[in-house]
Amino acid sequence: MAIRPKLLTLDCTNTLFKLKSTSGTIYAAVADSHGIKVDSTKLDSAFLKNYKEQSQSYSNFGCMSGISTKVWWTDLVKKTFLDSGVPKSLALDAVAKQLFEEFNGGKHWEVYPQTKEALEAIRDKGVKLGVISNFDERLPKVLSELDLCHLFDFVLTSVDAQVAKPDCQIFQLALQLAGNVQPSHAVHLGDNLRLDVEPALRVGMHAIWINRNNVDVPPELLECDKFHVVSNIEEVVKCIKKSRS
Repeated sequence: MAIRPKLLTLDCTNTLFKLKSTSGTIYAAVADSHGIKVDSTKLDSAFLKNYKEQSQSYSNFGCMSGISTKVWWTDLVKKTFLDSGVPKSLALDAVAKQLFEEFNGGKHWEVYPQTKEALEAIRDKGVKLGVISNFDERLPKVLSELDLCHLFDFVLTSVDAQVAKPDCQIFQLALQLAGNVQPSHAVHLGDNLRLDVEPALRVGMHAIWINRNNVDVPPELLECDKFHVVSNIEEVVKCIKKSRS
């Protein structure tokens, strides 16, 4: 496998970085600092349920419904605690406010090993780097505090784009931001087949699936010459050749 792209776009969560602990563990620790005791496993379960429901009711962090990101997340956090048996209180309001601020940066995230070195090596090959992520306006600060932001030519969040993956429009917007790069000269890297790989291929880009858990590859994708699989980001460096641009 060898690709000679002008642009590499990347997903963020579970591609470049991941949570240091589960959402429930983080939520429980902040709640404890406000005198609220709650089981982290209950919070984990309640978070997944409410995140799905909140996303269905008010997609893309509420930006298409006139709801601010802060209100969207605050409401989600409160629902998560209420479903875990925590009653309404001023302390719970304070927990929700603190959690929103704590995720406005890199505190709860950790970068996968060799990620920065790999991105630097790809840039040295003359390839532009950009982010395409279903994330809110806090992402640039997260990337900055993780010492990654300076490596990207642009950071495109779903809130900025007013459209989220797997909609192909966000990929097309990224190609425009990169200087109207042709899809065939671009590659997208991500961990999610539905959100990253499939829409990138539909647009006409190459797609690299970072498959850290060694999941079986769908047979139909194996037949696609623009689909590639790696187990870590270091392998991406090896399959990208120096750009001719």
